[in-house]
Amino acid sequence: MVEIVSEKLRDDRSRKVIFVSHCILNENTRYLGGAFRKGCVDEIVDYFQAVEVGIVQMPCPERECWGGVLKKDIIRAYGSKSSLRHKIYSALLGLWIWKIKREYRKIARKIVEEIRDYNDSGFEVMGVVGIDGSPSCGVNHTLDMRSLLAKMSEIDVDNLTREKSNQLVMESLTDGEGYFIQELQESFRRFNLNVRFYSHDLLEEMKKEKSDFRIFQEVS
Repeated sequence: MVEIVSEKLRDDRSRKVIFVSHCILNENTRYLGGAFRKGCVDEIVDYFQAVEVGIVQMPCPERECWGGVLKKDIIRAYGSKSSLRHKIYSALLGLWIWKIKREYRKIARKIVEEIRDYNDSGFEVMGVVGIDGSPSCGVNHTLDMRSLLAKMSEIDVDNLTREKSNQLVMESLTDGEGYFIQELQESFRRFNLNVRFYSHDLLEEMKKEKSDFRIFQEVS
């Protein structure tokens, strides 16, 4: 019945979708100081419109697990070097990372369910687009959170600037996948999903550069 009705009601949809990190469509969820666009990354949105691919926005794992939109759990690290709070945070950092990875695993499983639904419904999932430079959504490059939090703790909040904060991010950059992308990849392997990963470079945004993101070479 589903097949018959689907054929009779065939419409203009491309039946192709791409899953993207939340902040590609909504930079309001970026870490404070890390939004370089008013709303979305326009050139990526325009690109997928040009190639007629639907955009599926994944949840922001940091908003859900790091203290909301402002990521208050991380903000508290600024200027905490000499405080008891810093000592407690440092001692419990491994536990905190374990906890967020467990929560990320739950989000990843929901993404798996959604992708399987698209696949089972005859749609083509073109891939997942992450954010290089993100501790959660990095594909090729991520952040060393231990290094970043240690640097944040040494910052005098009275002298904190956006430039200083982003310099800490650049200094903490490392190769590898972010925590959420790790969980996504593991979930895809567990359920035998063959999904390609692509990345948008956060550092390009910092330099005020336009993303040259492409997955289809025929589109210029």
